[in-house]
Amino acid sequence: MILPLAFPDEILFSRIVRHLTLTGMTSEHYLSTVFENHKVTIHPYLTAGLSQLSEFSLESPVELMNEQTLAPLFIHFLPSYQSTISSGLVSSNAAYAIRACQLASVKEKESLSIKFCPQCAIENIQEFGTSYWHRSHQIPGIESCYKHQVWLVHLPLVERSKLSHGFLPQVDISPKQSSSLSYELAKYAASYLNCVSKNNQSFNVKDIITKLDKLGFVTKDGYFRRKRLVEDFYQFTQNLAYQSQHLLPESSTDFRYVSYLLSGKVSQHPFKYLLLEFWLSKHLPCEEHNEPVPEDSAPAELLESKCITLLNQGESMASVGRLIGKSRCYVKALALRLNIPVSLKPKQITEDMKSKIMFLARKGFHRNAIAKRVGISVGSVEQQISTSPELVQWRKQCRHESKRRRYKLQITRFIQRKPKAIRQQIKSSCNAAFFWLYAYEKPWLESQLPKAQKQVAKPRVDWQQRDAMLVDKVISIMQQHNNQLSRTQLDKRLGGHNWLTKNKHKLPRTLMTYQSLLKEKR
Repeated sequence: MILPLAFPDEILFSRIVRHLTLTGMTSEHYLSTVFENHKVTIHPYLTAGLSQLSEFSLESPVELMNEQTLAPLFIHFLPSYQSTISSGLVSSNAAYAIRACQLASVKEKESLSIKFCPQCAIENIQEFGTSYWHRSHQIPGIESCYKHQVWLVHLPLVERSKLSHGFLPQVDISPKQSSSLSYELAKYAASYLNCVSKNNQSFNVKDIITKLDKLGFVTKDGYFRRKRLVEDFYQFTQNLAYQSQHLLPESSTDFRYVSYLLSGKVSQHPFKYLLLEFWLSKHLPCEEHNEPVPEDSAPAELLESKCITLLNQGESMASVGRLIGKSRCYVKALALRLNIPVSLKPKQITEDMKSKIMFLARKGFHRNAIAKRVGISVGSVEQQISTSPELVQWRKQCRHESKRRRYKLQITRFIQRKPKAIRQQIKSSCNAAFFWLYAYEKPWLESQLPKAQKQVAKPRVDWQQRDAMLVDKVISIMQQHNNQLSRTQLDKRLGGHNWLTKNKHKLPRTLMTYQSLLKEKR
């Protein structure tokens, strides 16, 4: 019961089909034996249950996932869902992993199918004695073979388990030549998939934005030239000659297509990023399509050393910020802290001004007051102060002490004005001071606050008011019955609330009136 060895670029689903065919079992019996559940659904390129399948193969679950599924491609473009996708595929929870791959969020318009190249099927039979499903052919959105310039053939997967005996690529279909651009895209996607399968590198949309900036699609203010960008990109995609356009821009004015991709906040299909990267590689042939390591995940020391190297080479702060994936303020602050000479515009912050800013900052002046005195912006003052970590820490301590004294004085004066105020009133009137002192000066706050009082339950019924109201009603009802009613009978005519039976001690005037009416009758 060992899975057959994998052929070059074979997907795990293909090995399972070949294994099922060799065993001669029924699909239900095979699923029960391997997955311990005859109702398991086998996804063609996101196959789950890898921990169970690894028991029938020579590979570990991680090797099966990285080398024989498309999980590395989805993990690369969805790094925040890496653990979710991995755990879902290693376990038998395929739906959990597919939801994490965001396939339902990208509005897929075609049913699930598996693809093959007729020319590859013929060559595989000649070389290995059987055809099989290639992993690179199953990349969503790829319609051409990465080896031959031939359109891929789709076979729909309608059965629930997706498994059947001999379900392998057919050889009786004549190949049809595909467009040259779709062929180049297929080769690019296959190379991309192999690259992300070998190293766990995450996708960063900032890299695409940097390339667009080099091509002139980004203004100096950081805005995209959407009209020109979408028009050029749409004309490029039309050369693919795809029959289905559901993963391509709908028109030359489909601004939402590109805006969603570059925002980084909307779930998008991996193929859309692949297509955009491929288009950029055609415009920037010197750029390698292999994903660079994102700067955000690099250690801070390496990031700073790279920034220092670029500054010493004479690069501008804006270009350094784009290259390392940080803001211009980060680069400027680092240069000021390490005394690296940079070209600052406007050239108002002289050495004398810097020394004056630091002198006033050590004296405890607020940054707004310093900015007014030296005639620059508050942000520039704060940036100069941040170059000295000791000064920053000292000013933080000063602000803390100032806030502590101010809040203590606010609580003390409120208690002096209203000595009978309870804790709730103090908390409502001095909300910010109360909670700050509760967090940092709780012993002092407890010593100043009045002692907590027990809550007194307020009765729902005002029995005195009800007693006065019932006197007239009792007199009227008793006179109608010649003062011959008992308390129980009178209570029923008052509504049956047990006022004159269980609660008679709470209605003294009403009870006294009733007793006097009975004496008059006698």
